[in-house]
Amino acid sequence: MTDLWNGALLDCRVWHARSGDVRRDFRYSVTCLALPVARFEAGALPIRPDARGLWSVRPRDYGHRDGQPLSRFIAGQLDPAGLGHCEVTLVTLPRSPGYGFNPVSFWLARDSRGLRAVLAEVSNTFGERHFYLCRHADNRPIGRSDRISGEKIFHVSPFLPREGRYVFRFDPGPDRFGAWVDWIGEGGEVKLQTSMAGPARPLTAGRLARAQWRHAFQAQKVIALIHWQALKLALRGVRFNSKPRQLAQTVSEANDGVRQDV
Repeated sequence: MTDLWNGALLDCRVWHARSGDVRRDFRYSVTCLALPVARFEAGALPIRPDARGLWSVRPRDYGHRDGQPLSRFIAGQLDPAGLGHCEVTLVTLPRSPGYGFNPVSFWLARDSRGLRAVLAEVSNTFGERHFYLCRHADNRPIGRSDRISGEKIFHVSPFLPREGRYVFRFDPGPDRFGAWVDWIGEGGEVKLQTSMAGPARPLTAGRLARAQWRHAFQAQKVIALIHWQALKLALRGVRFNSKPRQLAQTVSEANDGVRQDV
């Protein structure tokens, strides 16, 4: 059994499906890392902070990009919500040689009762980021079928407005990882469905080395595919939205708004 909190390689299929003004599917494969934050910072995993290699993970690429340890950053997000006791695993796309870009990374927080929160760290191609803290209002465990909703307040794509709502769903394994995010536009209709899901394998030195050689430049592949799909949408006449000024609020909550006894 592969527990993401022991470290894992995730062979994920990324899927976007747009409806409404134009119907289009967008699919590609990536191999992500599930990094238990405490063990990663202690150098107890086959990949270490800032270590050189075909793949690398730089702590300064995450959080507020201010150089603070990953554990301190995520504690600053979880403590005010009463979840500072949780252990955390970061699901992310590693840097490739000379380049790194993560459309979204997921910080998974669990305790003995299960998954309690997910911090979705969303980045756009303009170098901006936003954090959606997904949890139940009463902090009860998040089940695989639970849907958690939050206002969309961050500009990601020029082919979507900043308004609307996201609906999140998560599956933290074991033996797999899945994240599903739907965008609901005006009229309450689902206009965009996205997912990143796939099986998990133990993170060992041998498996990591083979994955690096097979997918050495996957960060470059991802950004190239994003721009290629944007070109296709533009050629089909999809409305282009100029980038608005980013809001001062960089962290927002998504929850069900329902409080229950735990």
